[in-house]
Amino acid sequence: MDVLSNKKVAGTIMLNLNDGSKKFLVHPVGNSMEFVTVKVSEDMTGLASMLQLFKEEIQLDITSISLVELTNAHTDAENMPLFVFEMNEDQTVSKINDNYVWEKPTELKNLLASYEIEGVPMF
Repeated sequence: MDVLSNKKVAGTIMLNLNDGSKKFLVHPVGNSMEFVTVKVSEDMTGLASMLQLFKEEIQLDITSISLVELTNAHTDAENMPLFVFEMNEDQTVSKINDNYVWEKPTELKNLLASYEIEGVPMF
């Protein structure tokens, strides 16, 4: 069995708004927020699996995003690569899948506090 078959990767997209502020793509779960996560497909890399989720499930144009950071996110339960992408507001579709939302950086800070991040991303 492939070692990567149960491996998960996490990601978010930093949305650069036209007014200079930023929002981040997250996945609401109950009363809390999580990074977007996906199991790595056996025939794809972690990056390819994340891009496929953005494209097919969230319905984003992946040609308009850029990878800006790759780090590791640790919890008691797991250790996941964390991909951080960015895109500009005028490149987004107005409607994304209802299971995902754009949140203010303060919400992302709360989410990051629940992980031990290796090499903290510089946003």
